[in-house]
Amino acid sequence: MIHQIAKELNQKQVSTKRGGQWRSNTVINILRNSNYTGDMLCQKTYRDDQYHRHFNQGELAQYLIEDHHPSLINHENFNRVQVLLKEAVKKRHIETGSHKYQQHYLFSGKIICGQCGTIFKRQTRPHKIYWACQQHLRSAQQCPTKAVSEASLKAAFCNMINKLVYSKKFLLQPLLEGLKEEANVNSDGQLISLTKQIKANDHKAETLTELMHAGLLDKAIYVNQTARLEQDTYQCQEKIKQLNGQNTDSANDFEDVRTLLRWCHQGKQLTEFDEGVFQEFVQQIVVNSSNKATFILKCGLTLPEKLNKNATIDGHFYRDIIKQRYNDPIKQTEYLYSIIESEGDLIG
Repeated sequence: MIHQIAKELNQKQVSTKRGGQWRSNTVINILRNSNYTGDMLCQKTYRDDQYHRHFNQGELAQYLIEDHHPSLINHENFNRVQVLLKEAVKKRHIETGSHKYQQHYLFSGKIICGQCGTIFKRQTRPHKIYWACQQHLRSAQQCPTKAVSEASLKAAFCNMINKLVYSKKFLLQPLLEGLKEEANVNSDGQLISLTKQIKANDHKAETLTELMHAGLLDKAIYVNQTARLEQDTYQCQEKIKQLNGQNTDSANDFEDVRTLLRWCHQGKQLTEFDEGVFQEFVQQIVVNSSNKATFILKCGLTLPEKLNKNATIDGHFYRDIIKQRYNDPIKQTEYLYSIIESEGDLIG
């Protein structure tokens, strides 16, 4: 499963491109990235008359170049993965009962144990609904994470959303601008430079071939020089794939953050749980303990929130000074969010 892949990568200390922790949505973005098939979708972005770069939202036509660069996966396997991902989406909200029928629950498949990585199971108790780690249910010695009430998770989600609504100008707006700037930095210039290098290598290889056929170049020197050019071209192609992959990830994060910011701009504070809002923005919930859960949003943010037994929703938050702590926009936003605790807290 996707969360297991992310968990194993973190356990093996394999860092992401930003040097952070792997998340399920990061793995999904990689699995859905068609660049790894060797094809390249052109004109994902464009520049306006003032040379400002924008993500292409249908303003211009996009073009697919097949076999643009060496592939890491063939089209058959890539398409099989897309089918499996679609099937996983359909099954994500399904929980199998003891009588071999299926019931649909909003949180089914979305709550993960922060201790052992096991998916939580729904439990019905007198007057309350709980979600529990299946490993803990089998043996408390194997996993210490206790069950949490559904009401506390819903209240925590409302608090998380309300914090984002309240502080949208200080959290989400800078994040959106940071992601946009990150997508612009050096990528265009690097791609142009790498493409020129590949063309130059091809021209040199043709010249070497002509010289050898004319008897003006020793064969051993020809083989050595040609091998060097091929190696350099391969490295350039690999770098191009990496840059295209980064641009795709940045574009996905940018769009998801923009969608979240647009919703927050409505200024609607949640006074009760909204199922539609939850489905729109939440990828997973990681239950770290009986009093703490972490919401992993589809836009890439990982936001911890307290769980309280009373399942109360806070109404207001206080802001004074916000300081820059991280250069990475995702980390900076997660840091700022983490210090918004209550109305009386001082940020900064």
